[in-house]
Amino acid sequence: MQSLSTNNPSLYTLATVNDDAQPLLSPTTPMYGAAPRTPIAPSRPSSRKLIFNAALKMSCIFLLSTLVLGGTLWLALPTLEEQDRPLLRIPKSFEQLQDLNGLLKKYRDIYPYRIVICYVITYLFLQAFSLPGSMYLSILGGAVWGVARALPLACCCVATGATLCYLISAALGPALLTLPKWKARLDRWAVKIQQNKENIISFLIVLRIAPLPPHWVVNVICPHVGIGIVPFWISTALGIFGVTVIHTTIGGGLDEMTSPDDFHLISWKNFLGLSAIVVGVLVPVGLRYWFRGQVADVEIGAEAEEVEEAELDLGPDRTLVVGPRAAGNKKQTPVSEEDEYTDFGSDSDDEDIILEAGPALTSATKSTVEHS
Repeated sequence: MQSLSTNNPSLYTLATVNDDAQPLLSPTTPMYGAAPRTPIAPSRPSSRKLIFNAALKMSCIFLLSTLVLGGTLWLALPTLEEQDRPLLRIPKSFEQLQDLNGLLKKYRDIYPYRIVICYVITYLFLQAFSLPGSMYLSILGGAVWGVARALPLACCCVATGATLCYLISAALGPALLTLPKWKARLDRWAVKIQQNKENIISFLIVLRIAPLPPHWVVNVICPHVGIGIVPFWISTALGIFGVTVIHTTIGGGLDEMTSPDDFHLISWKNFLGLSAIVVGVLVPVGLRYWFRGQVADVEIGAEAEEVEEAELDLGPDRTLVVGPRAAGNKKQTPVSEEDEYTDFGSDSDDEDIILEAGPALTSATKSTVEHS
């Protein structure tokens, strides 16, 4: 498993699909009254079978989540009047958004906690399965509770719902890696993530602010390119902050609007605001590279100074230890230049280093040798 993830970051999830569990009764286990069989190599499931199993599991998860959503709304929603029940739906148009806004404001003061629970569970459901309508819910939150309360609530809902999509993709997404097209796309994203590994939070925040790729693509790809769940949640909450400010601010004036044209989603004010967020995110990245360059220059200068000091310390040879002088009138035989050249090489300019001199022979020792 480790070698696969080292060579290609998007292969570790594919390896989990092909790892078959060992049966309790293996083919080599001898049975009573039967000869042992030869081991049979396990066959890996085909790509079509893996995709079918993943689609079946996804259908079950979606059905179970729908039942949880319906049960929560049935328990948490207050008893509605007959004329208000048709207005309770996920908004997909401007008219439905205004109708739902009036309905929630009608019951907001009577059942405040129930309305918040229904809002949160609906938002999580849409984000977990990447369904349309999240923008309208952010605008609706700003209209019902104001920007100060709706902004952190919507950011947490988006980040948590995207994390649910992350987990679903981590569990069922490896089946898509058996398709060459999806595998090649994940490999390209794995290379980009690896290149921005040191600035992964800033990189993911910019991806959330940028219109391309779509957010659901980021949710599906991130678990297969080695991005952890904690940096994913943090980057999603921070990356969606600027857009959520725009949506909740629009919701604050929803009662005075008459058409979707009054939203003014595309404007110079919004563009400059998002650009300021991108610049603020990239400033730490630039400072990190600048300080890294400064540290590298300091290290290079220190190494150059050490080399210069080492060169200055090198000088002519010096006498380390001088032994005692020889006793008596014995004169040392001078050494000719030829003998010196023969014994010590051609470097006549270098001075000899005298490490230690032993005691000289006395005259008594000499006379003893002559009598013998």
